[in-house]
This record gives sequence, C-alpha cells and structure tokens, in this order.
Amino acid sequence: MIAIGTTRKPTQRIRSFIKELNRVIPGSIRVTRGKQAFDEFCETAFDQGATRILLVGAFHGNPGRIGFLHHSQDTWEFQSPTIILQSVQLLRDQKNQRPRTIKHLVVLADTSYDQNKATVLAKALDAPCVNRDALPIASNNTAILRVAVSRYKAMDFVSPDETNLLGPALRVKHFLNRSMGEPKRW
Repeated sequence: MIAIGTTRKPTQRIRSFIKELNRVIPGSIRVTRGKQAFDEFCETAFDQGATRILLVGAFHGNPGRIGFLHHSQDTWEFQSPTIILQSVQLLRDQKNQRPRTIKHLVVLADTSYDQNKATVLAKALDAPCVNRDALPIASNNTAILRVAVSRYKAMDFVSPDETNLLGPALRVKHFLNRSMGEPKRW
C-alpha cells in the first residue's frame, strides 16, 4: 500500500492535488502530516499499513516536487525518482471531467526514450509498466499514467483509450533518476 502525504502546511491546491492522486492510485491512502516530525509522519503511515510513501512538496504554494520512500528492514529510505514539477492541472479545473475511483493503474512510456523513466516510476508506485501494444482493454476503473517527459515534458492520468483525462496532468521540469534523500528537505 502507498501513503500519499505532503510537507508541512500544505495549501488548498496541494490538498486537492493529493486528493486527486488518491483517487487514481489504487490502494493508496492519504496521511495528514500536521505538526508531526518527518520520522513520526513515516511511522504513522507505516501504522496505517503503508510500505511506500509518495511525498508532495510545495513551491510557491503549488505542488513543486514529488518524492518516494520505501520501507525496508525497519527504516524508511528515499528511492528514485524525484520529480520536479513545473505546473499541475487538476481534474477539477477541467469543466467536462468528473472524478472517479480507479481500481487498476498501469504506467505507459509515450516513446522509447521514456521507457527507463516509466520503469522507475512504475517500480516506485508498485504498478505494472506496459508498452503501447499491451495496453489494457478499455474499462471504467482502469487508468494509464502516461509518461511523455522526453517529448512533451508531461505526465498525465488518462483512460485506456487515451482520450479522457482521469486525474491531474503534470508538467515536468526535471525527472531525476535519483532520490532527494534528506528528510530535512521535506
């Protein structure tokens, strides 16, 4: 299970962002950090059954970066990737889109240049990474996290036919295949 949390004092936009991430990442839970220290926050997530954490950091009141932690041998370790965001378009900003809960998530590389990024992201999310030939059959409860960083500097959650947006659309500034592993930064 993956827990989704934020740095301290999240803005309303960041809270909305993690709500949308919670809807499109199956088996995820939101964990409120509040005034907890970083170690206490990780312990709270573990007590709720999470073995992975997706952290959203702020930049000028907007979601600014995404980092991942993994629990192994009684410690939490940062893992790759670290995603530095340029901007986020929430599903609520789209007039025609209605949010729905997703039961299956797959990660898709838009081009062969994005395959490594998609594989690293799929491992962090504990989701399968597929190629375009093996896309799942269109279903109401399946979402694709399309990674198009090399061509469009974007990642988005779309339906299996890739026509409808199902979650937030992310404009990526940097996709780092390493972790930003200092708790004091979060």
